[in-house]
Amino acid sequence: MRVAEISLPAIRHNVHRIRELTGGAVIAVMKANGYGHGAVHCARAAIEAGAAIIGVADLEEALALREAGIDGPILCWLHGVRVDWDAAVDAGIEVGISHLSQLEGVAAAAGRAGRTADVQFKLDTGLSRNGAGVEEWTDLFARGAELVRSGEIRVRGVFSHMANAGEEHDLVQAARFDEALALLRGAGIEPEFIHLAASAATFARPGLYYNTVRVGMAVYGCSPFPDRTSAELGLIPAMTLRSEIVGLRAVPEGTGVSYGYNHVTQGGTTLALVPMGYADGMPRALNGAGATVAIAGTHCPIVGRIGMDQCIVDVGSLARKVSVGEPVVLFGDPSTGVPPAEVWSEVLGTIVYEVVVGIGPRVLRVAVDHLPGAPDEDVLVPAAGDRSGEPVSQRFDVSDPERMHELGVELGGRLAAGDLVILTGPLGAGKTTLTRGIGEGLGVRGPVTSPTFVLARTHPSLVDGPPLIHLDAYRLADAAELDDLDLDFDGSVVVAEWGAGMLEERGSWIEIVIERPTGSTAAGGALEDEDLGEELIEPRVMTIAGYGPRWADGVLP
Repeated sequence: MRVAEISLPAIRHNVHRIRELTGGAVIAVMKANGYGHGAVHCARAAIEAGAAIIGVADLEEALALREAGIDGPILCWLHGVRVDWDAAVDAGIEVGISHLSQLEGVAAAAGRAGRTADVQFKLDTGLSRNGAGVEEWTDLFARGAELVRSGEIRVRGVFSHMANAGEEHDLVQAARFDEALALLRGAGIEPEFIHLAASAATFARPGLYYNTVRVGMAVYGCSPFPDRTSAELGLIPAMTLRSEIVGLRAVPEGTGVSYGYNHVTQGGTTLALVPMGYADGMPRALNGAGATVAIAGTHCPIVGRIGMDQCIVDVGSLARKVSVGEPVVLFGDPSTGVPPAEVWSEVLGTIVYEVVVGIGPRVLRVAVDHLPGAPDEDVLVPAAGDRSGEPVSQRFDVSDPERMHELGVELGGRLAAGDLVILTGPLGAGKTTLTRGIGEGLGVRGPVTSPTFVLARTHPSLVDGPPLIHLDAYRLADAAELDDLDLDFDGSVVVAEWGAGMLEERGSWIEIVIERPTGSTAAGGALEDEDLGEELIEPRVMTIAGYGPRWADGVLP
């Protein structure tokens, strides 16, 4: 219903493009869950494309990537006063050092661990933000040289952040950075990675490359400039924000739309309801700003005020009739004919960084192995940033409800107490049909029906096995509300619809994403509603991903 599709080939392309442009090393920044794209999958793609280091803001982000299996160099540079230096050293995280006290803390942790810690000196050359000030450089570098000689640290790099305040200011910062480099080398330290340029300077200041660039938004294909597009920079936007039509309404001229009636139809038209709102990162300011979405290859205007959970699109101008279930693209790569994310940032008077980072947690991040606009093949797995381990993914073409049920029976036969299955898919995809099969495979008492109106329904076993808890998490705000239900996760098999982003703290789990074809009508919901007398048989695509040691060999044979 709400999906941010992340193209891994686009990430790889962008890293290749930056490496070719600069001729040096690339540090790919994955802070803030990969700028909202999903840090784990994006980090892997960047490393595959040759990124030398993965950069994040803080140690918590670095440790999360390490726990998820990112075993290459990871650099973090923003630290609180009670940072766990021992954890950083134990995990082999490179630490950006902005103060002498941080250097001493890392060195002490290295001594306790009996190993050499990797650090990079973070300097303030004019941003007036994080980094060692010029008055600290001499003492910091001298102490660093002592610790290098004693074997407690290794200085892998030195870097600073630019203010991007114009060419004159950029060159002043570069001159200060050169002064720092001279002092550092005078102390006997020759860093391997020297980086001043971030995304903007990478494309605007080739004289400031040194031997490394540290790039964030450009990795994800977004332009750092208001007057230069991604395509002009040779980049491909990696995120495509998708939803679907969940309701259609024919209205006459003069119909008020949404809160306040600040949009009134100028003629008879058809309005489409799309389940994306400001809770999902869609700015309320888009109302009346001329913003569009792409439906059936046509840009259709967003009309009326945007709600927390939904918006309204005028589809009256479409050349053909659309149906409930029709895909909607809110933004993506404009070369594929869809609106760019920059439309939102222009309306807000902000930068595109804020738009993509602000996409809400209800929006499922799904990594795909094709470029934007390509056929929907090779869907990988949901790419939320805090999921651990490399998933084992399987893909099934489901021809009819009977096959969906059969797969459920097969899966149910492999489940045991403590197992968790997270189901994601639009209305009518077949989630309850699959769960009904799981219940049969487990041998529980039926009937298994949708738990939407009761939140959770428990089906006891008829064969002395674990019960099945069928959970609908759609109306739960967060994990705290889930805890209030007091469900027996350890003693039951739990199948949770709409549970993505809320239940993945467990050591192992299964995630299933069901997709239905373009243009499926509400009748396609027959897979969901056992009371409908006539089923519309349409194929589905089901991707099953097993996370954690329990499913290391796959979920189904």
